[in-house]
Amino acid sequence: MVHDADHPEIPEVKITAEQREQLLADLLKACSGDKTAVQVDDESLQEVAKDMSRHDAQVPIIAVFPNSIEEVAGCVKACRKVRVPMVPRGGGTGVEGGAVPSRGSVVISTERLRKLELRKSELMAVVGAGIHKDELRKFLAPHNLLFGPDPSSNPSVGGMAATGGSGMTTLRYGTTKENVVSLIVVTAKGDILQTRKEVRKSSSGYELNQLFMGSEGTLGIICELTVRLKKIPSHRSGGLFPFNDVKSAVQTVVDAVQADPPSLLRCELLNQEGVECTNAMFNTELPVKPTLFIELVGEEDSALRKDFDTLTKLAVGHGCPQGEVQFAEKGDQLDEVWEARRGCYLAAMRVRKQKGGDRVFISDVCVPIPLLAEAVDESERICHALGMKCIICAHIADGNFHCLVPHQLHELPKVKEFEKKIIDHTLKIGGTVTGEHGVGTGKVMHSCREHGPIHVAMQQSIKKALDPEWLMNPGKVLPIPSASEMAKLDPLNVAPSDRFVYSRRKEERCSIDLVGLAIDVS
Repeated sequence: MVHDADHPEIPEVKITAEQREQLLADLLKACSGDKTAVQVDDESLQEVAKDMSRHDAQVPIIAVFPNSIEEVAGCVKACRKVRVPMVPRGGGTGVEGGAVPSRGSVVISTERLRKLELRKSELMAVVGAGIHKDELRKFLAPHNLLFGPDPSSNPSVGGMAATGGSGMTTLRYGTTKENVVSLIVVTAKGDILQTRKEVRKSSSGYELNQLFMGSEGTLGIICELTVRLKKIPSHRSGGLFPFNDVKSAVQTVVDAVQADPPSLLRCELLNQEGVECTNAMFNTELPVKPTLFIELVGEEDSALRKDFDTLTKLAVGHGCPQGEVQFAEKGDQLDEVWEARRGCYLAAMRVRKQKGGDRVFISDVCVPIPLLAEAVDESERICHALGMKCIICAHIADGNFHCLVPHQLHELPKVKEFEKKIIDHTLKIGGTVTGEHGVGTGKVMHSCREHGPIHVAMQQSIKKALDPEWLMNPGKVLPIPSASEMAKLDPLNVAPSDRFVYSRRKEERCSIDLVGLAIDVS
């Protein structure tokens, strides 16, 4: 079975009218008779038919909005009873199609899972999967606490865990995966599972937290999270470093990561086109040059100033004009700039002033830090050679950068060519095809290329063990095996001749032929 990189073949599941009526009755019962929780009208279904990605909408047959974890479990059992695929949905802010329904599926939304409980003495909070990042931030702020991960959008916290999201503060606080103590998950069989005890550390059994985080709803539905909290630092400052070219800016970041200034919280990059569209969209007056944006936090202003001076010396050494360096002694002086940075995706949609806006392709590669300057420079070069705008918004100190390419449908062949070339280069230098957005439907084939047959077959074996009927978010993260291929899902049976030869810095040419996938890797 061969799957297209953009639209993996997801078989439509059809049920009879009688089965549909029984399913509706069972879902309504699972939701305690709440008629607002089971939606079949066209308007409600259209609202859950798409996420923020460029992938086409697909209307489900039913959308359910359970009010509790127990109700989620009941909905899963009802769907499993008639073998209807389920698509978990959080905030719908994903950009890889992870929440786009498959044909004939039921969407199970977590938006009504609204628990918020602070455990201040433990520096933890218990959070329902439907709580959004900004809601959690506002809840914690009066207690002088924060949840570290900070994506540019405002996703649900459950969605952050499901995709392994991170954002602009990973350098200091890590990704969502490092900030979750425990999960409550409804499995593909409708069981309610706690992944681990809510303690600071545990060596008891397999690490199921990490299994479900990043699984994008393909193994179960994340319903509740116990998360780690940090104290809000008392001092903030920041600054801007404009450069004459992207490569010099990135090389400064490479050196800054090695210098490791302890107060550095954020280090973001906009290329020249990114600055241009940000200025146009948000009425900012940034220098129209590739620019590094930094934020420093700590307990003493003097320590922050010392780190800023260290970064300034590195930046000037790579060609940043000393007279154009901007220092903001108080961090809130840069809040407007940070909000503009968060709006980079929206700005890319509108920068070309197309009627109705553009679609936006967004890359999410992450590469080894020593090769970061080369990767960013090559990405910009490839995009410009194709005659396309290349808007770079990057969590650059993580090695993770996004190329936003606005386009219309007739330009899609160029976008696909760009995507292939940037993925080719990323894999060649030992990078990953997604740093934080997840695989969804958009990167299934690229992820298979990255990992090779043994790795992918092992993932498929895990999927088969936890979701034997392949009903949880089918077609996302992994290729869908046919019935005959399903029996081959034993990673130990991959023949030596099929093994993927790979080194950190070189990808050898080989042919992959594994369950659900037949492609040539070069």
